[in-house]
Amino acid sequence: MYYESNIIIDELNKQPKERELIHSEEDLKAFLTPDANGNQSVSLEEMLSAYSPYRLKLGEHMKLDNVIFLFGNGASIYAGSKDTRAFELTKYKDLDRYSNVKDIIEAVSNLRGIEEQLNALITIQSYYKIIGKPEEITISSLIAEVKKELIESFVNSVDYRNLTLHEVFLLKLRTFGCLDRTSVYTPNYDLAFEYSMDRLGIEYKDGFSGFVNRVFDPRTLQVRNKTALVKIHGSVNWITNDNMIKELQPTFRDGKVLINDTEPILIYPTSNKLYQTFTTPYSELMRHMLDEMETGKNVVIVLGYKYGDDHINEVLFKALQNPGNIFYFFLYNPNETGDFIDRIKKLAESMPNITIFAGKILADFQNFVKYMLPATPEKTDQEKAIELLQKVLVTHEN
Repeated sequence: MYYESNIIIDELNKQPKERELIHSEEDLKAFLTPDANGNQSVSLEEMLSAYSPYRLKLGEHMKLDNVIFLFGNGASIYAGSKDTRAFELTKYKDLDRYSNVKDIIEAVSNLRGIEEQLNALITIQSYYKIIGKPEEITISSLIAEVKKELIESFVNSVDYRNLTLHEVFLLKLRTFGCLDRTSVYTPNYDLAFEYSMDRLGIEYKDGFSGFVNRVFDPRTLQVRNKTALVKIHGSVNWITNDNMIKELQPTFRDGKVLINDTEPILIYPTSNKLYQTFTTPYSELMRHMLDEMETGKNVVIVLGYKYGDDHINEVLFKALQNPGNIFYFFLYNPNETGDFIDRIKKLAESMPNITIFAGKILADFQNFVKYMLPATPEKTDQEKAIELLQKVLVTHEN
């Protein structure tokens, strides 16, 4: 099944209201923007009503064995995170220290996004190292500088004082009663979910054990009845030290994370080099995600993700082989193409366990949390009818 944002717009236009008709996603976004008095043209009640059939359906599926989320960078944009595809490598080509690799920078700049560009640079670096080209040292320096910019200018642009929707998301899961069987997987490096869980006093497992000295221990992910937060690409508070992977206690100041400069941050900066996923800790984390998706009956919700990571897409494809899984794929840009997206769209035409929600309204993290994610198990029309009939029978018998 495939839906675009017009389904919400059509539902809103059916509702009796003395206002202009909504003609586009841009119109609806404008109507949802509060005025100076905090009022908006489309109310919360109207939006909840328009989303009702999809929220009800999702609520039924959230009663399955596990509730599994895969969140990409789109889940942190509202809090200040920047889209890494806006990164511009070309600014480095005019710097004297990179003059001997200017042509390489120009060529790599044509690739989309900082991850793909880093992937290309790492590939060139590896090749130069093998053949002994002196430019390998320059490329290594460039990679280190780009990684630093990735962390400081993109990842650490999140304002941790503005994570209201992350907290609402977690509170809804708690109220629904599924928090202890929820897993959140994310390639994001930021600490938005950790910060929000701590504020709400939610205990979670993340693949590390210990208190003073927290070290990577994937066995902790096997603990049952506890929310899982799995950072499949690493995190700004992970480092390698003494041949061990450690998780540092983060420090915050003015809504930002204070980055530890004494040790290299352990992140996975590339998206296409599958062989890197066979190294610790990425292999264990990816294996855990696949194992969970292949076992039992699960609802799998993918949102804010660009569908550009081959190894993640491979896990999702393998999870499709589990007939007990129900999938919700959110696609922010309906016109986006790619091998994974094209194949999923085709499969959704004939597989009833795959639903795609596309568009800037339907696939927006804020709207998902506010209007689609249920807070309590709602009753279907059939359940309401049966309940009413039972009341009538009881009254008649009395």
